[in-house]
Amino acid sequence: MYLRTTTRKNTDGSVTTYYQLAHNTRNPKTKVPEVKVIYNFGRADSLNRDDLVRLCKSIARVCEVTVTDNTCAEQSNTDKEQEGLPEDVKIVSSLELGAVFVIEQLWERLGIGPELRSIS
Repeated sequence: MYLRTTTRKNTDGSVTTYYQLAHNTRNPKTKVPEVKVIYNFGRADSLNRDDLVRLCKSIARVCEVTVTDNTCAEQSNTDKEQEGLPEDVKIVSSLELGAVFVIEQLWERLGIGPELRSIS
């Protein structure tokens, strides 16, 4: 599943963007991938961003991962960087690997990884 964006050009020339929760499936007859829209969130300009962040955090809680909102002004960057670290430890750099971690966990929980390893 993924968050899909679609755009539409209006008669006045403006562009409207929509958000959808989607999933790709393969048509058994044509063998061509098809997009299945699971949920329409609506127009991007009328959505409440906080609702989407809350949804992300809810999904992350179930998957036992952490989601951070980088545009949230609740904490300064230095507070975020030092949260839970000893004073003598400084962060030099970091990488966003949340999506990779979630995909890896789903791969294992669904049994795809063990099944493929048993074949080879």
